[in-house]
Amino acid sequence: MKIVETAEFVNEVVQECLKWGFFDSELYDNYGILTSKGFQKRFLLAVNRRKGVIIKTEYNLTDEVNVDNNPVNDDINEEIEDINPTKEKKVKESKGNKDINVYQEILSYLNEKAGKNYSYKSAANKKLINGRMSEGRTVEDFKRVIDLKCEQWLKDEKMCEYLRPATLFAQKNFENYVNQGSIKKQMMPADPRDKEIKFSKWIANGGDPDAFDWSG
Repeated sequence: MKIVETAEFVNEVVQECLKWGFFDSELYDNYGILTSKGFQKRFLLAVNRRKGVIIKTEYNLTDEVNVDNNPVNDDINEEIEDINPTKEKKVKESKGNKDINVYQEILSYLNEKAGKNYSYKSAANKKLINGRMSEGRTVEDFKRVIDLKCEQWLKDEKMCEYLRPATLFAQKNFENYVNQGSIKKQMMPADPRDKEIKFSKWIANGGDPDAFDWSG
């Protein structure tokens, strides 16, 4: 049952409280507020770990100095930061921007080298890139594969159509292409001029021309 009291009754209760010292009569008369020294002390004790709690000087009945220097509970602040949706959103946005930059860098490189126009926003292209990245591959690995296959296929009318993410970045193909690039680099024939340079150094150091080892 809801009890409704009249304004007159409430005023009588307030006046009795003022009479018996439950509230400070001077503050009530001057500012129309109901407070007391005891209330304020208990209030400050309850909020002493919160920052920015101030009682106006004209209302202050305690001996406390009213400055914004209350200690802060670091543990509480850390918990608040951990669940702060704004911070979490910024982290997600930052990660999202980083991912977009990777997709854009790889696809832009392919488009430039192969003369294509593949979109870095394509879900299929992103899936292929994510798959290889999850296997530990880097942006440089993607560029190495693109360089290798463009060198081999770009001028081949039949093969140039396979300069596409679906072929280059597929799991089995990508693994082969990355290693193929490494093997090609390792198997490059030695420059015959290297021997001539070594021979010149041999002579300059006083070596016998007939004793130089051309097979080594």
